[in-house]
Amino acid sequence: MEYTVLSPRGDVDPIKTTALQPRVKDLNKATIGLYATFKEHWPIILGEIGKQIKERYPGVKFTSYQYKEDLNAHTQVAELSRDKRYRPEFEEWLKQCDAVIVGNADAGSCTLYLTYNTTFVEHMGKPVVMTVYSDFIHLAKRAAELRGVPALRLVKLNLVDIYMEPDLTKFIETIIPQRVSEALDDIIAALTKPLTAEEKTVPAPAENTPRIAVKGTIEEVNKFFYQKGWSYGMPVLPPTEEAVKGMLKGTDLPPDYVVAKIPPMMGKATVEKIAVNAVMAGCLPTYMPVLIAGVEAMVDPHMWLEAYTCSVASWAPMMIINGRVRKDLNINSSTGPLSPYRKANAAIAHAMGLIIMNIAGIKSGREDMAIFGHEGRFGICFAENEEESPWEPLHVHYGLKKTDSAVTVSWPNTRAFDIVPEDINAVMKVICEMVPAFGFDAGCTVIVTSELAQFLQKSGFSRKDVLNYIVEYARRPATNVNIRWMIGNQHIPKNVPLPLDPTRSVRKFWSDMHIPVVVAGKNNLAVCFYGGGGDHGGPITKKINLPKNWDKLVAQYKDY
Repeated sequence: MEYTVLSPRGDVDPIKTTALQPRVKDLNKATIGLYATFKEHWPIILGEIGKQIKERYPGVKFTSYQYKEDLNAHTQVAELSRDKRYRPEFEEWLKQCDAVIVGNADAGSCTLYLTYNTTFVEHMGKPVVMTVYSDFIHLAKRAAELRGVPALRLVKLNLVDIYMEPDLTKFIETIIPQRVSEALDDIIAALTKPLTAEEKTVPAPAENTPRIAVKGTIEEVNKFFYQKGWSYGMPVLPPTEEAVKGMLKGTDLPPDYVVAKIPPMMGKATVEKIAVNAVMAGCLPTYMPVLIAGVEAMVDPHMWLEAYTCSVASWAPMMIINGRVRKDLNINSSTGPLSPYRKANAAIAHAMGLIIMNIAGIKSGREDMAIFGHEGRFGICFAENEEESPWEPLHVHYGLKKTDSAVTVSWPNTRAFDIVPEDINAVMKVICEMVPAFGFDAGCTVIVTSELAQFLQKSGFSRKDVLNYIVEYARRPATNVNIRWMIGNQHIPKNVPLPLDPTRSVRKFWSDMHIPVVVAGKNNLAVCFYGGGGDHGGPITKKINLPKNWDKLVAQYKDY
């Protein structure tokens, strides 16, 4: 049987493209700008580049600019082109430059945004070159394409920030000069070598994928989608016009309604595109409201999505469901809630993973730079066990009404689990010792069984009490914290001082902002930790808006 299938790929608005600016003719007569962002070692690397160029070209002059806005959801801006506060200052600095060197892209999401800001220099009419650690060249090229400068000149510089406090002497005095020396000829060439015909040409904007993607058998459709990078390699259901139309019964929104533009590709998450990916994942129409709310949560201003999807760390999208929709869709919250045995748990999670691939535009080894990756990239979805919880539902804790249905989205990476004894001191000790903290503004999704939640409540611990206890008593040695890295990341929040004495202990978490405590599972006093999910925002809770025909739809699909 032949299927005519729709494309799951999000369309994008046309972007401004530019040819490269002419290069510097004589470095001895040039003023070169050295531009870095928040990482404190980047200006040191650029300073060494300037020093070694000066040794060859004594007449060259240098001027420096560091843009310290970090890649996090607190500042909500990390692109100079969109920063109303710092853009005027940067443009004034740029006027004195004949060319700019930007460095040094040495991590996933950092590379993405450093490249964005590098392309802005070309758009402003100045030639620029960016140094990049070799592992991130593909990501830098993709980021340059996303900002309309696909020919951006990149130079490989074999430097990556893996050095912890307190002693950076070898890194600064030996390693940086040696690696800069190895790349210096390429840096100079990128600044001075005349443009090729291709570099002089204004590139045409990338074209969107046709709505009809392909025609073929189910095997041919799956092969085509996999080769395009539109599926995980597991079989998907063909998103035919008829199947997508049936999926759209799950929402009152029109098919062309744009729920969001999902970064980094800024693909338009229309209702139809969400439905296409939902069909591929085997969803029912009743899952559409959950997916739409999940997309809204991902692009919330307090969730810095690119930092999770394009990081070297291994982040995974987690969806926690609350309200009546849990029962209507039969989403598991009881025994084994994190296992994929229920259709709703598995299909909703899978659809969200596909949406991230196809509408956000994430591909492994290009945007997704995770070192090890994460099995949860496939998606994680479960419900809170509200009926057996002694506490208010999670969505109520985050400000919604109890009668609402809601989805809470977070981005964890590590996982840990333990069964605890029936002793409150032992329970809290296990929680504080095992709860994992990752990053400069750590977070962790803490999942407790209903039995453990009831035991905690009987022992005098509300959900808020558990949170307060974790923040205060989950601690680690100060020697385990990269203080230099945290200062460079502006140490969010600022109301807790960083330790000056490495013999002291420090909090694992600076606040309870990124620690959702969820009740799910049963049978045993047990706790599960999904560490991470705080560095770049979240958790985010969004109300699930149900269509007018909801009760009829639920009845239609109740057999599932």
